[in-house]
Amino acid sequence: MTLYVLTTPALDERDHLPGLLADLEAQSLPPALWLVVDDGSTDGTWEWLEAEAAGRDWMEVRRSPEVGTEYLGGHIARIKRWGLEQAIGLVRSRGLEPLAAGVLDADLRLPTDHYARLVGLLVGEGRVGVASSVIRGADEGAKKESFQRMDLPRGGTQTFAVECLEEIGGIPPYAGFDGAGNVKAKLAGWETRLLPDLVALHARPTATRFGVGPGYLRKGRYAYFLGLHPLVVFGRGCAFTLKSPRSGGFFFLRGWLGAALTRQERCPDADVRAYYGKERLREYARVVVGRGPRFSESED
Repeated sequence: MTLYVLTTPALDERDHLPGLLADLEAQSLPPALWLVVDDGSTDGTWEWLEAEAAGRDWMEVRRSPEVGTEYLGGHIARIKRWGLEQAIGLVRSRGLEPLAAGVLDADLRLPTDHYARLVGLLVGEGRVGVASSVIRGADEGAKKESFQRMDLPRGGTQTFAVECLEEIGGIPPYAGFDGAGNVKAKLAGWETRLLPDLVALHARPTATRFGVGPGYLRKGRYAYFLGLHPLVVFGRGCAFTLKSPRSGGFFFLRGWLGAALTRQERCPDADVRAYYGKERLREYARVVVGRGPRFSESED
C-alpha cells in the first residue's frame, strides 16, 4: 500500500472536524498518519481532538509551535510546514517511508476516492510533484469554481510527492505559500496538476473565514507580496467580479492597491517574485492566443 501523510491546522473547527474525520476514515486509500495542529482553539476543538486521537493509531494531535497575530498568511504557512515535517518524521520513526504528504483544510468534505487518485497521480509514471482536487465553494451550488488553472493545485488539498517537497525545502514559510510552492516545484522541474473532476467541498464560501471583505483584501495583499504583474492583478480582479460574491473583485483590487501604495513587504524568494512578475504575465498572454495553460470549466 502506498503511504501518505496529512496535516490539518485547526482554529475553532469543532463543527467541521467530525465530518472531515468521517471522510478520512471512508477513504479507499487511508492515510498512514493524520496530524492535526491546534492553533489555540477555545470552542472545544482541542478536547475533541484528544479524545478522537486516543482511539486511532493513525491520528495525532499537536499544539501549534507559535502563537500568531493573524491566523492566515505567514503564520498558517509555518504551521502547515511544521505539521508536515512532524508527520513525515513520525511515520519514519515507525520504520515506514511516506511517498506523499499533503495539507488538508479543516472545513472540507472529501469523496471516498480523493487520496487514492491524488496519491496515485503523484507516485505514478512521470514527474508530477504537486497535485490537488478542485475545491467547490459552499456558495456555488452545483457549479465548480471557475478560473482554476489545470497546472495550479489548490492550497486546501495541496499534496506533494515527498521527494518534491524535500527538494524545494518544504512548504514556503510565508504568505501565498501554496502558489509559491507550485512555482518552486515547477522551477525544480516538477509537474503540477489539478484534477478537474475530483471535487472537495468547502463548508463555507472560499476566502471568507473572517468575512468576504477581509478574505479578498488578503488575497489582494498576497498578490502584491508575491509580485504579481499589475495587468494580471487587474484581470484577476475582473474575474472575481464574475463569480459570487461579486464584491470579491473590488476588495481584491483594493487589497493589492493598498499594499502597493504603502510599499508593504515583498516575497523574500527572488525566483518566486520573478515568476509572478514576468512568466505569469506571459502565460496569460499565451492563454489569449490559445496556446497557454488550460483552465477548468464550470458545470451547470
